[in-house]
Amino acid sequence: MTIPGRVMIFLAAVIAFGLLVAVIRPEVRWLALFCNMLLLLAFVGFAIRLRRTRVHVEREQWARLELDLASDLVYRIENFSPRKVIVTVRQPWPSSFESDAEFLEVELDPFQMVRAAVSVTPHRRGRFQIPDATVDIRFAIDFARRRQSTDTETVMSVYPNLRTVARYDKLRRHRALHQIGIHQRRQRGAGREFDQLREYMQDDDYRNINWMATARRGIPITNVYRPERSQDVLVCLETGRMMGNPIGPTTALDRAVDAAIMLSHVCSRAGDRFGLVLFRDTVTQFIRPSGSPVVAKRVLETLVDVSAEGVFPSYGALVSALRANQKKRSLIFLFTDLNDPQLATNLRDVLPLVSRRHVFVVVSVFDQLMDRVASGPAPDRRSLYQVHAARRLVEERQTRIRELTRSGVQVLQVDVASISIDVINTYLSVKSRQLI
Repeated sequence: MTIPGRVMIFLAAVIAFGLLVAVIRPEVRWLALFCNMLLLLAFVGFAIRLRRTRVHVEREQWARLELDLASDLVYRIENFSPRKVIVTVRQPWPSSFESDAEFLEVELDPFQMVRAAVSVTPHRRGRFQIPDATVDIRFAIDFARRRQSTDTETVMSVYPNLRTVARYDKLRRHRALHQIGIHQRRQRGAGREFDQLREYMQDDDYRNINWMATARRGIPITNVYRPERSQDVLVCLETGRMMGNPIGPTTALDRAVDAAIMLSHVCSRAGDRFGLVLFRDTVTQFIRPSGSPVVAKRVLETLVDVSAEGVFPSYGALVSALRANQKKRSLIFLFTDLNDPQLATNLRDVLPLVSRRHVFVVVSVFDQLMDRVASGPAPDRRSLYQVHAARRLVEERQTRIRELTRSGVQVLQVDVASISIDVINTYLSVKSRQLI
């Protein structure tokens, strides 16, 4: 499609003014009509030249972004004509995307190819349909433009922010995990998993002597054990209405997803098997624990699409799925919200059915606003009622936590800023105490 350029719009406005003058002074009528014909002929000439001008615009490796992380998305623009052209690309973005420029404008010499990038920052996790971009092609004299589209709709995946995972690997290589609050714990006692055979040394436990290997080699040989690997770690992630509550710029579910990804990575580095369960009123996804990279990728892809639904979670459905599908003793992290008294009561009633077999940790995001109100001043009667109500809710929450603890469940109340670190430290503590 060919549309008028700025020069033609200006000249058309001048001629329109001339036609208005011709109403008053008829002698200039023919001049105005002649100029109008010249303008139309010039527009047709530019349109024909633009139609013969071949320019190709395509997106180059648009696949994935990370939440709240600016990324450069590249357009490959190629001019196949012997004329110098100016190409303008306008890309509409989803409402949760932030771009540093409304459009890209590139000047190309004959037969030239360039790559132009636009910086985009997504603020919501998920998969998004990126519509076609509008491409305007014109010459140096902006008399007419040929408008076309890229004809390449793209589905882009916005992943949770993985910068903490990269930082963890870097600090782990330098043995500096304490800088982000992760505390490595010494293993209590000896490991129970066989590692290798070696020659018996002074102060070795004589109970670990391998007598068959000693007889074959003629010298004392001992078994060497290491901490258990390939243990099952399972994250149960509630996607009900309470997990959609906003916490600053994100939600409780977003923070739980970040912690689950970080825990998955740490488990992989430790040689353990990681699995994922998504549930609300029913169990929607059950990925059995595995150390396979294929399963790790599947977990990550699943967490991209997860979102909170406006339904109450069914802990009974979760417990039934665990009893049916997870027979091996495991470390289970349950990410949920304990601020609803009825839901907390339901959780307390069903968890003993699985807490005897598994090590169960309930992770609940700390409600900072409620605690601030409970501890804040009350300058007037309205504030006094608010403080009293907040204190009562806080006391009820603490009572529910004590009841869960007495039933054999560990409850981890975490601040939104340190949820990943607290979960990892709990995982390392359970490993060091050999509770799995």
